[in-house]
Amino acid sequence: MIAIALIAGLQVRPQSLLPSAGTLQVLITGDPLTSDPLSVTCHGSQGSQVQSLTSLMVNISSVEAHRTGALNLTGDWIPIPGAPKTLDLLDLKSFTQLLGSTSAPDGVINLVRITVGSTATAGIGTGSVTVTVSSSHLDAQTSAQITSGKVTSITLEVIQPHVVCEGNGAFRLTPELTAISETVD
Repeated sequence: MIAIALIAGLQVRPQSLLPSAGTLQVLITGDPLTSDPLSVTCHGSQGSQVQSLTSLMVNISSVEAHRTGALNLTGDWIPIPGAPKTLDLLDLKSFTQLLGSTSAPDGVINLVRITVGSTATAGIGTGSVTVTVSSSHLDAQTSAQITSGKVTSITLEVIQPHVVCEGNGAFRLTPELTAISETVD
């Protein structure tokens, strides 16, 4: 009987007494080893030609984090407010950009997904070209613990943006993301 009363009491506790959510921040940074400009070799009927990309602009329409839930039995997607944003992936090597922050229930975040536009824009010399993005989203696996009353930061790193010049002269972006997390009071 006492156990039932204790459990019931904790279910209706004031948020200020024992918070049941933490703060989740998602940030993005670039690989400091990314070359500037980014060289891409195009192979075609005219032989090989090297293109120098001076910028690589992507449009981020949304950011979400997947929470595994209690005992990995439940799960849900947590939207991270802050999108839309336009970022230059080549500029990220010199700073970290906050994508968004939100309150999140306790649990483990196992995946962060960034939804991007189907095309990006690359600067070449004084002009620009359209770059096809291979998928509509970029995923990074992680194992970040959300803890009540604490701030958990997940920093996504764009590993050397991978741009391919296809045989028809079209460009394709296939970026790779990694994630590190940190929880502080």
